[in-house]
Amino acid sequence: MKNPEFNTKIRLTLMTKQNEKFYGPGVQDLLTGIRVHGSVKDACEAMGMSYSKGRRILKHAETVLGYKLVERQQGGVDGGHASLTPAAEDFMQRYEVLNDAVNDFAGVQSAQIFR
Repeated sequence: MKNPEFNTKIRLTLMTKQNEKFYGPGVQDLLTGIRVHGSVKDACEAMGMSYSKGRRILKHAETVLGYKLVERQQGGVDGGHASLTPAAEDFMQRYEVLNDAVNDFAGVQSAQIFR
């Protein structure tokens, strides 16, 4: 029996020791959006996510990690601004390396298993 060709994609979610999700593709996308838009509100809007949910997600990740991911400047004449901390940039890069490695491994394994 011939198997169809396909790709394998794994969604990598990081969990606490208590099996509580705290970081995954959604948080990574939110942080990328903050980098692009310079605003938590605008990043949430671009993702179709409520601002309150975005803030809750960020706060949870920051609590679990024990450091800030986003520096926020309150509004004023020019409005507020948000930027990623160096720690966030570093964590995002390491998450991406792990994500790529996991997906590469899954691709090799699925090609062997489903050949």
